[in-house]
Amino acid sequence: MNRKHILLVGGTGMLAGLASYLAIEHNVTVIGRNKEKMASVVQRNPETCHPLIVDYCDEELLSNALQRAVQKNGPFDRVIAWVHRGSGKAMQLILNHSETAEVIHILGSRANPEYEKRCLCFNEQQTYRQVQLGEMHELASVRWLTHDEIVKGVHDAIQNQDDYRLIGTRKDDVDVHSRND
Repeated sequence: MNRKHILLVGGTGMLAGLASYLAIEHNVTVIGRNKEKMASVVQRNPETCHPLIVDYCDEELLSNALQRAVQKNGPFDRVIAWVHRGSGKAMQLILNHSETAEVIHILGSRANPEYEKRCLCFNEQQTYRQVQLGEMHELASVRWLTHDEIVKGVHDAIQNQDDYRLIGTRKDDVDVHSRND
């Protein structure tokens, strides 16, 4: 089996299920801050799930941790990154340590995908894709996506190699449709 080395940023929260799924066939380095949540994720696949306990807002610690992960398990083949807005240079640092990776950048519901992409510098060996989290409309109510819906949507985007994938709907899209009906 050809195991890829996958970096999963945010893999102890809403992407914990994705970490477990990917670690069945690949080496997965998971970045998270919470030791207890990390232990829960790693214990599901202890041989292939590798923890990096670091706050990605601390640029020096993040850079050092990424270097160690690459030295230990080889370069990242794929990066799946849920990096919150206002995190400084975290996403760019991740890109800088992932020179030949397929990068899947997970965006919040209010993010502007074009702006987010323009803020980053890529090299010609990187592939950049985006998955944006929306919301679910059910009858007369609106709700956030569940963790399972997010994991399924990200997994589908990986499988289909979508350049952009919206999971659920965006508020703007619903407003536009309701104005045109």
